Amino acid sequence: MTPLIRSALRVLALSLVAGYVDAVGYVELHGIFTAAMTGNSTAFGISLADRDLARAGAIGTVLGLFFSGALAASLLRRALPAYRHEWLWMAGLLVLAQGVHWSHATGGSARIETLLLAVAMAMQGEALSRFSGISVQTIVVTNNIVKFSDNIAEFLCGIWRGKREFSLASLLPGLGWAGCIAGAFLSVFARGATSGFFLVPVPLLIGLFFLWPEQV
Repeated sequence: MTPLIRSALRVLALSLVAGYVDAVGYVELHGIFTAAMTGNSTAFGISLADRDLARAGAIGTVLGLFFSGALAASLLRRALPAYRHEWLWMAGLLVLAQGVHWSHATGGSARIETLLLAVAMAMQGEALSRFSGISVQTIVVTNNIVKFSDNIAEFLCGIWRGKREFSLASLLPGLGWAGCIAGAFLSVFARGATSGFFLVPVPLLIGLFFLWPEQV
């Protein structure tokens, strides 16, 4: 397996995790994202302008936890022997979230466990954003869409110049986008199939840790 193929599989796996976790948080927190902080920041500003302090407080809490998670992840990255150890920390947070969820299965709407997801997503976003030397963010797809469209435009211009090459590297941003959608799609069925839906991404994170120990 070439390094570029390994990078492609990592992008797909991590974007699946992000799409899944973000979708779960969005449903549990009634329209607040656990990974897409651009949307949350916009909604936070609107809530403040509308003087909806309850919603502003809920969104602000998620934003604060995401920032704190990114800060903690940055410190961990400097202390741990390799970034991949953060996948185990993320898995641990999901296991903890599942335990909290089971402890009050009939509890309120904005559950504490979903706030742990924001911390996990911040850790993922901070830990790794380059694959085979290519910048691909696995928790925010806006840049991936722009980069993927630019790569397609370059390919089309290349056809005009007599070059028909479209490399796997050019597909990485598109894989990040597709993985996010697929993860959100799968979360709907997981929520309907089991009460342990927080645990679904855990094997994937553990697999990333053990299957590819080398740096990207």
